[in-house]
Amino acid sequence: MLSSLTARGGPLVVAAMLVAVAAGCSARSAPSAAVVDAQTAVRVKTALVNDTELGTLPIDVRAAAGVVTLRGTVNSAAEVDRALALARGVAGVTRVESALAVGEPDPALEAGTRRDSRDGGTRAASRPRLPALAPRPEEGPMRLFGLGGSVRLTRPSETDLERTLAAGPLLRLRPRNGLGPTVAFNWTNTGIETGPGGRPGLAAIRLRPVMGGVELGTVRGRFWAGASVVAGYSFNRLHVDATQVGPGRAIDVGHSFVWRPGAAVWIDVTRRIGINVFGGYLFTSPAVTFASDTSIATERVDADSAVVSVGVAYWIF
Repeated sequence: MLSSLTARGGPLVVAAMLVAVAAGCSARSAPSAAVVDAQTAVRVKTALVNDTELGTLPIDVRAAAGVVTLRGTVNSAAEVDRALALARGVAGVTRVESALAVGEPDPALEAGTRRDSRDGGTRAASRPRLPALAPRPEEGPMRLFGLGGSVRLTRPSETDLERTLAAGPLLRLRPRNGLGPTVAFNWTNTGIETGPGGRPGLAAIRLRPVMGGVELGTVRGRFWAGASVVAGYSFNRLHVDATQVGPGRAIDVGHSFVWRPGAAVWIDVTRRIGINVFGGYLFTSPAVTFASDTSIATERVDADSAVVSVGVAYWIF
């Protein structure tokens, strides 16, 4: 049958067969749409990278059916125009759309612009432009170091010591959720009402502890609450009441180890100023030397005290 068809219209049949074979080969060798889009995107990206002005900028290229979309951040509107022009000049590109953001936009504009190569105009982009610098959070204790002062009421456990009111420094590290480091001073004074044998001590001990340790707390906006345990060394001084005289008076005091558990609450009333309320218990036993007309004796004085304080700190950094 084939021979008869070939005999009647040989040239026509042969031509039809050749066209069919060529079409099949073309269908097998033609790249898919995804491959074509990838090739187009690579050519556009190569053109941008090789450009002396745009080569280092973070510009992302997407291609779909000949439509190329540019995303990223540039320094000026002129660079947006240059990127669009380079993309339009690449083979296979039918249209270019821009979602490029300018690094330092006009504050009056809240959205970026997208340029369409079809009409040369502009329209609002779906995502906002990126600001040059991210704004600092308005709430929360975000700074690192604060310094201030506090007023402390100390109540010793021993009846031979009197409770006093004292002021001292307040150092604040950045509060955080969970466990973290902390420092404390808890400077205080305590008066020695009686010495050995019930005789007047006629002096006051000035406790100046410097302590470090850990704290466990939680942050909620401008509010922080937590507990801490610190330990260190107390640099003690003796203040003698020179207006009074009597036997057995205190004449010297040594430095001592000190540790203190406690709990505190911080409230940042502004982004720079925070208020602290603290309560804890201070453990220390300095060696105090007492003297009379006939003897000198040194003994440990139990200066353990409950401490309550209120302070204000200013964020320096």
